[in-house]
Amino acid sequence: MAETLFEDAKKRMASGDYEGACPKLAESYRLDPGSGTLTALAVCHEHIGKTASAWAEFVEVVGEAQRAGRPDRARFARQRARTLEHGLSRLTISVASETAQLSDVQIRRDDVVVCPAAWGVASPIDPGDHVIEATAPGKQSWSTHVSVAASADRKTVLVPALDDRANAASDSFAASDSSSSSGDSAIASAAGPQGPSEKKDAAETAPSNGEGGNSQRVSGWVVGSAGLASLGLGTYFGLEAIAKSNDAKRDCTLSSCTDPGAIQENSTAKADALFADITLGAGIVAVGVATYLILSAPTSGPAASSTDSPSTQSRLRFAPWVGRSVAGLAAQAGW
Repeated sequence: MAETLFEDAKKRMASGDYEGACPKLAESYRLDPGSGTLTALAVCHEHIGKTASAWAEFVEVVGEAQRAGRPDRARFARQRARTLEHGLSRLTISVASETAQLSDVQIRRDDVVVCPAAWGVASPIDPGDHVIEATAPGKQSWSTHVSVAASADRKTVLVPALDDRANAASDSFAASDSSSSSGDSAIASAAGPQGPSEKKDAAETAPSNGEGGNSQRVSGWVVGSAGLASLGLGTYFGLEAIAKSNDAKRDCTLSSCTDPGAIQENSTAKADALFADITLGAGIVAVGVATYLILSAPTSGPAASSTDSPSTQSRLRFAPWVGRSVAGLAAQAGW
């Protein structure tokens, strides 16, 4: 497979397809390391602009060729390495002392770990866009992008002090069996210092369930009152419609009617009946909404506590009902 990949890569390089040839040469060298394959890979990388990779590979070829007794190959690789070295772009990764002192901190450049010995060193790097990342246990990860120019560019990236993870204190508190005082210290440390005035402001500005419940109950009573008024109005017009319809029927037969007064009375009865239907329906809906608002409103203060006896909490319930010719509202209260 190594030989097949090498031959295919040579054909691609001969046709100018260096982008397609480089991965094949890299895999061929991984399967069967040899100075000839490595030389071809360095040449390929030089053609696609990966100057730092090509330079490092040519330097490695010099040593391998010398050990293999190939002075011609070593001479060629040394010459190419010297030519590339003058135009190499370099990247310096500096690490803040707070981060450098962390245990198990890891700095990566394009998913490759940069060892501490290389921190602060201007290292050759291929041109293009690169990602620098920093991670450490209990800290928020940090990353940045840096774009390196093609020739003799110099860039420096500073890895700052890493911030604590937001849930680090709560995680350690939940995982430990320390005393309550230790837990309080952990929570206070995570929340930061808070003076008496800050605590007072927080208590004053925090909304209470009692205030929200009172407002909701007031809204419920307002809607309920409007609903009861609508029910009363609908009942009145319904009774008026029944009375006028009876008067019209008294003056006319069921088959025909020629009395103008009876016809007008019957039309008015129909209009009153329609208005009664609408107002009764709206009243029933309003009373239902008001019932929900009043009964679902949270109880203020200690009364909302689950430890309170049910006998200490008031209950008020409304239920509208409609009969064949009458309508009403049932109310039930308990203390």
